[in-house]
Amino acid sequence: MEKKHKTEDGKIISIKEQDLNRLKEHSSRLKELEERIQKTDAQVLQLKDKYLRTAAEFDNYKKRTDREKQDIFRFGIENFVMQLLPFDDIFETVVRQLENSPSPELIHKGMEMLKKELTKLLDAIGVKKIETAGKIFDPAFHEASGTVETDRHEEGTIVEEDRSGYMFHDRVLRPALVKVAKKPAAKT
Repeated sequence: MEKKHKTEDGKIISIKEQDLNRLKEHSSRLKELEERIQKTDAQVLQLKDKYLRTAAEFDNYKKRTDREKQDIFRFGIENFVMQLLPFDDIFETVVRQLENSPSPELIHKGMEMLKKELTKLLDAIGVKKIETAGKIFDPAFHEASGTVETDRHEEGTIVEEDRSGYMFHDRVLRPALVKVAKKPAAKT
């Protein structure tokens, strides 16, 4: 069945009802697609804005963390320098006293004071001496400089320290240089 339809410019055209229904369906679907495109465009704009904001925030975050790292380093050095100042005080005191009355006892006392302050400083920043006296040799913490034949110590026991070893928190800075006990060679 055909229907007559008037166009916008006033012309009358004949269209099959089936074609007219299909046209209405396509027109309806076209409107739906146009609405979806508009929504998608709006979402794209929102996502683009969100991306630009996130990128700017990340850039600001990087700049802020770089500044914070620099501050941590700078203030960490400042703290370390503050811990070094007692050494200067001790040197000045010892030098002043040596100018008035040089004596071996005074030099010895000054050296002991310096050693005590250095140990405090190292301890404060997390540096500890590796224990060696009477310990079993452990290549993770000790380096053997030689062996000593002895019956007084169990084989593998450290009997002498040539150079101190140090740990920084859980990490070996320098292994201790030690001499290790070994059983005397059998006499023939």
